[in-house]
Amino acid sequence: MESDGNIVVEYAGFWRRLGSFIIDALIIGSMNWVMTAPWRWIFSVFHNWHDGWLSPVFYHDPFVGITVLIAAGYSVVVWLWRGQTPGKIVMDIKVLKEDGTPLNLSGAIVRFLGYVVCFLTLGIGFIILAFDERRQGLHDKIALTVVVKIPQPKLRLPEASAG
Repeated sequence: MESDGNIVVEYAGFWRRLGSFIIDALIIGSMNWVMTAPWRWIFSVFHNWHDGWLSPVFYHDPFVGITVLIAAGYSVVVWLWRGQTPGKIVMDIKVLKEDGTPLNLSGAIVRFLGYVVCFLTLGIGFIILAFDERRQGLHDKIALTVVVKIPQPKLRLPEASAG
């Protein structure tokens, strides 16, 4: 937790962020399935397509690039719109720049590219956030972002009158 005057910031921890990530991965996977299912069926009709002329271009799965584009568009658009993906909304967390301001386009793109770097490190870039003081993963450090818990409003009840 950090405090600056009256503002208290609590960084979102590993498990909360993992829950958010899983929700978003399910949404991205569903979007990917809907958008690529017709093409997968068409390619399956040509059952040897992966051994033919397409093999050098697509290697094993021609849809990996589409999945990355869907994930990039999904992430960048919602980070710019709300600072939150649907997974982050459910988990009551939000992405901000280190100075507390909302992400801009370049920050959102760099953050997504940081995700790619984290995947290339076999997830170690994500795991380090569990041990970091500010709960920043490698992608956060690259993009200069933090993920914070959204403070819940405190309800003040009227004092009971003695009587």
